[in-house]
Amino acid sequence: MKQKLWTSGNRVSITEILDARENRVKIQQEMLQKTPNCLLSFTLNIPGPIKVFPYVKCAYNVGILIILKGISLLNGTILEQRETKKDTGWEAFFSLNLSPEDMKTYLLEQEENHPLGRLFDFDVLRTNGSKLSRQELGFSERTCLLCNKPAFLCGRSRTHSANELLAKEVEILETFFTFRLSNHIGLLMQKALFYEVNTSLKPGLVDRLHNGSHQDMCLATFINSAYSLTDFFCCCAKEGLSCNYSTEKLPLLFQKLRLMGKQAEKTMFLNTKGVNTHKGIIFSGGILCGAIGYYVSNNHMDFSDKNFLPSLSNICCCMLPEILDDYISLTPKTAQTNGEQLYLYHKIAGIRGEAKDGFPHLFTMGLPLFHSLIQKGFSLWKSGLITLLHYIAYTDDTNLIARSNYNFSCEFKKNLKNFLIHATYEEQLSILPQLDDFFVSKNISPGGSADMLALTYFLYFIENIPCTFL
Repeated sequence: MKQKLWTSGNRVSITEILDARENRVKIQQEMLQKTPNCLLSFTLNIPGPIKVFPYVKCAYNVGILIILKGISLLNGTILEQRETKKDTGWEAFFSLNLSPEDMKTYLLEQEENHPLGRLFDFDVLRTNGSKLSRQELGFSERTCLLCNKPAFLCGRSRTHSANELLAKEVEILETFFTFRLSNHIGLLMQKALFYEVNTSLKPGLVDRLHNGSHQDMCLATFINSAYSLTDFFCCCAKEGLSCNYSTEKLPLLFQKLRLMGKQAEKTMFLNTKGVNTHKGIIFSGGILCGAIGYYVSNNHMDFSDKNFLPSLSNICCCMLPEILDDYISLTPKTAQTNGEQLYLYHKIAGIRGEAKDGFPHLFTMGLPLFHSLIQKGFSLWKSGLITLLHYIAYTDDTNLIARSNYNFSCEFKKNLKNFLIHATYEEQLSILPQLDDFFVSKNISPGGSADMLALTYFLYFIENIPCTFL
């Protein structure tokens, strides 16, 4: 993740740090006057003059979640809660009705076992103001981050500089957040693929109810394929998170994703026994996972920000300026694949063109329509079906064309657009069985539109399912 962005903050003086400590003691004394069973004081161990930066804020929020989870597990109640969020450090205080020993034991286990535990400082005070020590509860003294000797000895003798300690903490923070975020993004893509294949009734497509126009695949084929590709999507997100390129050099990120995608195709075919279930989504989904990772690395994790989707679309554009270059020199003799022939004779670029332009149908048509349907009370399933119909009508679905022909596709899309313009959403849903019968009878399958639906689910999940880091 972009170090300069994630580690930048305001410097504070020694005087300010000492004043903050005095204020912490003052807050503790005020809260202890109300005689709770115990008082929990939470801070982060951050060396150096910069105590608060984006990594620290995220780690603080993780610590709060750990505290709240522990209180719940111990069936406790928060009697009073306070926070101070200043440049000298973020701090939280909890007056609890819990046994000091029980709460401290839980928190010490977190300090020992959580990936960020070495950075957490959980003090538990008794009613009389005395702190429970690690040794009282059978835990050994904390060790140094760098040499594993007792931390207090290294601190007292200044064995390591603040810069050395901070560099190690930043490494811990970056490793943790990159791992958790990349897995979160990849697993949401997996979830989107599951939702897409289970959305029923999709005309001509595999779903829970039937195999559509396909004789060589079924629901289980798609489920197995999605599982096999999950690690690929996680790795694409991680590549984006770890990318420090400027926007001008983003084609280099795509080249890495493309190499990973070729290996993912082999994995897919191995798990599906040669059946092409997700080749299109390997391309488009891999790009989006990488783009989201890059966005987070450069803009923090606010997916609710109004600039998120436009920024994501722009990142995709910057990654793919040369994606159609190998189409330019095509001739009737060299155009071998269905996609190459469609571009040569009809200038249809398919998913390549969609990605090169920043997925305009996804960001400006499909996702806004999906949001609108959800807001109107339609379920995810029904919202997905209506959105799928619009993708079939308004995008150049090369799968549909390949399983029929160009002229049929143009005429069909024209008629479907006219229907969608004048039909209510309920009428659009009601036409699905009839449309499915027609597609199956003609052996037609709009697989490209199904991929767009999966990407729609994916972005909706990204926007609405936060990464909790627990």
